[in-house]
Amino acid sequence: MINEPRLVTVSPGVHAWIGAGGDSNAGAIETPDGVLVIDAQQYPRLGRMFRNAISATTSKPLRMLIDTHCHLDHTHGNVVFEDLPILAHEKALAAMHAALGPRSGDRWTTGDFNTKLRILFGQNINELVPEGDPARTWFRKRIGLPDYDVITILPPTQTFADQFLFHLPNETVRLEYWGPAHCDNDIVVYLERSKVMFLGDLLFNGRFPWLGDGSLDGWIDRLTHVLTLDISVAIPGHGEPTDLKEVARFREMLIGIRAGVDQAIKSGWSEEAAMRDVHLPQFADVHRYKEWMALDVKAAYRQMRGK
Repeated sequence: MINEPRLVTVSPGVHAWIGAGGDSNAGAIETPDGVLVIDAQQYPRLGRMFRNAISATTSKPLRMLIDTHCHLDHTHGNVVFEDLPILAHEKALAAMHAALGPRSGDRWTTGDFNTKLRILFGQNINELVPEGDPARTWFRKRIGLPDYDVITILPPTQTFADQFLFHLPNETVRLEYWGPAHCDNDIVVYLERSKVMFLGDLLFNGRFPWLGDGSLDGWIDRLTHVLTLDISVAIPGHGEPTDLKEVARFREMLIGIRAGVDQAIKSGWSEEAAMRDVHLPQFADVHRYKEWMALDVKAAYRQMRGK
């Protein structure tokens, strides 16, 4: 596993910033009018490293920052790009307001642990992992670095609903929203001619999924659509750039969770029994399976029971 983040070129003028150890990815697309930046890293220190790497790779100015979704590990670095317009789906801005509450001026600043959890893991994280749950220890450790003591989130300055296009001389960059999936505001960034897609957290490569407050059915459906597209390079929100074969494998994990929980519900199992006894042994070696499988079952159970 790579221990240092790095910028890699996946196609001429198209770069992916790969987080260390499976941490969040980002990207940069060179255009005649400047660089489109995709996501901003999980805290400003990494955001500055990412920005410096872009500057070391191209002399073009930065043009715009695009947030693929609202979560902290992709947006806490927004403040490093505050000189740029920030574009995201309109639901990403709404989700920030819901998770972070009223803001002072043009940004949010908070040190509250529960608030930080909500903007990192979803609106229902404190219901999935309440105070007193032993699993909460892992989440405290996850945001235990001093970089998370006080977080500052700079929101999008521009939003769109379904689609936003950049028409370049030899490329079309498509920002598309297909509905709730990993969360309710995921977008993809698709370079049609280059056959490159930045999937954000619609795809984790080498890491077990976190369901949180997303839509399991929607997530599976969105990946089903991805598999119909002409894509040579799929850049996940976490992990190494890959291809549609890995997209299909990741989709199988999601299908496996849904099938296991569906069978548990049909068998009359309680939520606690499902968490204890629904397993995916074929994926047990995937990073974070141990920490997240039971909680994913819990989230799926509640979704499928309509709670």
